[in-house]
Amino acid sequence: MTAVAPGLAGGPATRSSVGRRRGLRWAKASGPGFAVAVGVLVLLAATAVFAPLVAPSDPYAVVLSDSLAPPGPEHLLGADDSGRDVLSRLLYGARTSLVGPLAVVALSTLFGVAIGLLAGWRGGWVDAVLSRAQEVVFAFPGLLVAVLVVAVMGPGGVAPVLAMAIAYVPYVGRLVRSLVLQEKQRTYVAAYRVAGFSGFSVAVRHVLPNIAGIVLAQGVVNFGYALMDLAALSYLGLGVQPPTADWGAMVSDGQTAILEGALVQALAPAAVIVVTVVAFTVVGEGVADRLARRENVR
Repeated sequence: MTAVAPGLAGGPATRSSVGRRRGLRWAKASGPGFAVAVGVLVLLAATAVFAPLVAPSDPYAVVLSDSLAPPGPEHLLGADDSGRDVLSRLLYGARTSLVGPLAVVALSTLFGVAIGLLAGWRGGWVDAVLSRAQEVVFAFPGLLVAVLVVAVMGPGGVAPVLAMAIAYVPYVGRLVRSLVLQEKQRTYVAAYRVAGFSGFSVAVRHVLPNIAGIVLAQGVVNFGYALMDLAALSYLGLGVQPPTADWGAMVSDGQTAILEGALVQALAPAAVIVVTVVAFTVVGEGVADRLARRENVR
């Protein structure tokens, strides 16, 4: 009998290589745009983590003699009206600009999944009450809710995040509810019930994992929208406060410099916001399309 190497017998090495091959096939099947978008998001995440190491200078150092300095060897993207390096502020701004949407998506997904799972699984008056409550939240635009919360709690990073998380809960809740209603009709749910499993066990241990992929894809898309909304609040002065580096606040600070011919201060963070939102949207829709094709094949 021929001996089989451990790595070829289903060990960790094999599982790791299979996982890498599946990831590559997924990226190729989703098209070059998907791969580029993933690369952009990885680069942004790395930038946020290693900003202190890659930033060319202190993003908060005020050098009035360099006020509105054009792009050059000393300031690759120029300097703002306070003489602070724009590139360094962009790199540090990735931290606040990405952590806020991450918190929004995490909170909205946590509560949205709980509400949607309960409404879809229990049905009846529970579904009716939760659905009406979500419709009430839907009636108020997210930015309006954020303005009201900021008016009560004051501007900063916490109030807009809480407000946007509340505004995004119905999006996740209604999606989860519709998915749970579909899963309830599948034969495996009836089989588990006949076998004596409790409804809670079936819903949490079997139904929820089956819809997790689609919820994750929606969360990726919501991340881009949350980033855009929080950047808008920072632009209005309701979000992250100066001198903290934030992309939305940078656009607001740089709009007056446009009249003086210094375009980079405002256009650079605006371009980064657009690219980031597009990247998250492409990745989220790519994951959702892949899951839909796999579901159709199944």
